[in-house]
Amino acid sequence: MKSIAAVAAVALATSLVLSACGGDDVSKTSGNASTGSGGTTSNPGNPSNPGGGTSTKAGWSTAGTIDGKGPEFSPSVTIDAQGNALALWMTNGPSGSLGNEMWSSCYVPGTGWVSPTRVDTSDGTNAMNAPGTSAPLLVGSADGHAVALWQQFLAGAGYGLWARPYDPATGWGSAVELSPNETSYAWDAGIDAKGNAIVAWQQKTDVADTRVFTSRYTVGGTWSSPEQIQQPAQTGPGAVTGIGGQGINNVEVNLAVTPSGNAVLAWRQTDSTHSALWASTYDPAQGWASANPVVLEPNGAASKSIFAPAVGMDAKGNLMLVWGEVDIDSNGAHTTTMSQRYLAGSGWQVEQPVAPFIDTTDTGYYPQLAVNDQGIAAVTWIRPDGTLQASVANASGTWGPTQQLTAHVDETNGRQPQIAVDAAGDVTVAWQDAGTSGSLDVVANRYTNGAWGTGALFGQHPQDSSWPALAVNASGITALVWQLYKDNTVGNVLQSSFYTPAS
Repeated sequence: MKSIAAVAAVALATSLVLSACGGDDVSKTSGNASTGSGGTTSNPGNPSNPGGGTSTKAGWSTAGTIDGKGPEFSPSVTIDAQGNALALWMTNGPSGSLGNEMWSSCYVPGTGWVSPTRVDTSDGTNAMNAPGTSAPLLVGSADGHAVALWQQFLAGAGYGLWARPYDPATGWGSAVELSPNETSYAWDAGIDAKGNAIVAWQQKTDVADTRVFTSRYTVGGTWSSPEQIQQPAQTGPGAVTGIGGQGINNVEVNLAVTPSGNAVLAWRQTDSTHSALWASTYDPAQGWASANPVVLEPNGAASKSIFAPAVGMDAKGNLMLVWGEVDIDSNGAHTTTMSQRYLAGSGWQVEQPVAPFIDTTDTGYYPQLAVNDQGIAAVTWIRPDGTLQASVANASGTWGPTQQLTAHVDETNGRQPQIAVDAAGDVTVAWQDAGTSGSLDVVANRYTNGAWGTGALFGQHPQDSSWPALAVNASGITALVWQLYKDNTVGNVLQSSFYTPAS
């Protein structure tokens, strides 16, 4: 017979797990998570309970299955200051079609993943990964709040952009449709340390034009009315004016929100003749500042082509903007990743290449950027030769040497490499790699103390591993989730590993 103290201890432990995962808002019908098949890494034997006490060693934990109930795919993940993680993914619906349902699970250090709960509000008859839709996105805060975003079909309106907030104490809140008919349009989101989130998206405003809209979520369940970012009309060389009756589109939306709640938004404006990169900043007390073009194509895309902006902000309000660029002169085309820094109180500084130009034309550069509160910035990009490149800038905005992370990055499913920077300036990059013959693998590499390490391999060759999702908290505890192909019957199952930095 158990003692009263033992029973109380079990009850307390259960209560703590439920509190960290949102009360009792977990599925009671999914059954227990199956064991599945664990993956291997280059650091086998590390414990799988990051943040779980003094026994946790530095390094990546042994990979483990989240629930083993494939087919599961397109994961996204967040991690809070205590090391609790929240994962979101798609699975099949009642008709057996992939992408008809979306589920989530919470990870508690020392306990593991809890039984999943369904997040979407559809009837399961229409896939949420139809052509033109984007993979679901989960953004999370240091205190455990989160917001999930996805595209869901609504009869008579098409695929709209939906959002649903998560509270670590009470679970998932009410789902709302932020914008209808968003198929093929871009959107992004960010969240501050207390769980207040901003969502930005591209929305059609008339037959020929699209504009950028935003909405802010305040913890407690309040969404602001969609607000259009105002863009003053432009004139002069490089102005995007809709020449020859062409519409003006605002595309490639990229958003970053700081822990204090300030934000920066960047996007590309184009009329199919030439483009400009725009930016606007947000202050919780003042709202959105006036938007302005930052980078122009003065002579049109025939001599300079700019695309794929990514932006970040530090705690002082300094900005880092990066983008892909092709310059064309009498000697041919030259491509690189460019950057421009905004210094608070001084304005935009001179444009700088992150790495030397290479003599080729390639508009497939999509830089991925992460900036921490101290201003450390890290960027990755994929060159035309299929190599994954990376560079890290110090808090003054000076880029270090370029590092080649792999010669065989894989982009067959369109998943871009994932990148994160913690408060110490340590960088983690995860990507889908085709370096193993007959297999796709997930590889993660870390930049610490001014140098890149050796990549850690996740998966079970020859089973394919793909679609890495990455999140890091301020102390450097990192969550990595990916999909592992198990067999023809089950399909992909989700796996996870956690990185714990040295003390």
